[in-house]
Amino acid sequence: MARSDLYDFTTTQLTLSRGDFAALGYAADLALRVAQRVDLVFSGGDARRGQPSEFRKFVDTRDQPIEQTTSLRRVPLTVGVRYALTSPGEQISRLAWLPSRVTPWIGAGGGLMLYNFRQNGDFVDFETLNVFSKTYASKGRSAMAYANLGVDLSLTERFVLTGDLRYSTSRAALNGTFVGFNKIDLSGTAATMGIAVRY
Repeated sequence: MARSDLYDFTTTQLTLSRGDFAALGYAADLALRVAQRVDLVFSGGDARRGQPSEFRKFVDTRDQPIEQTTSLRRVPLTVGVRYALTSPGEQISRLAWLPSRVTPWIGAGGGLMLYNFRQNGDFVDFETLNVFSKTYASKGRSAMAYANLGVDLSLTERFVLTGDLRYSTSRAALNGTFVGFNKIDLSGTAATMGIAVRY
């Protein structure tokens, strides 16, 4: 969501927008059935993006742009519960189970959000207007929570096409070379699609 003062400062001074922090990523779930409609779900993922930029209001002494690259990496590690809104299948016999064609579900959980925010390149000293090269970096972890909803579409008895829309909320303290900022906002909404395998 990029809703904290670090993003405000970055998007005001540099040619970046909040949308530049959106990223493609991947995720994996391990779901264990604990009741007919309830799964315990362990999840992990990784999303990262680097974006080049320049200062909006300053150029160097050769009238050239002052350039840098800003990157953000987010790694959520969570445990949650998923509840099927309709029956995920029918027990035909003691040894046979027939999956439903379509199963919508909702879920929620929590865990840790690992992050790495980095800016590398040339910057302006606002007091002297000198241009200098530096790397600013902060990384750490914070508690997070999420809520999601999705749908499973059975392709075969074993393979499932699954879609997930998830909102996560998390804020982490900045460290390293970032001074004077509040916590960095790591919240966001993610839409994923993938293949699940039943065992």
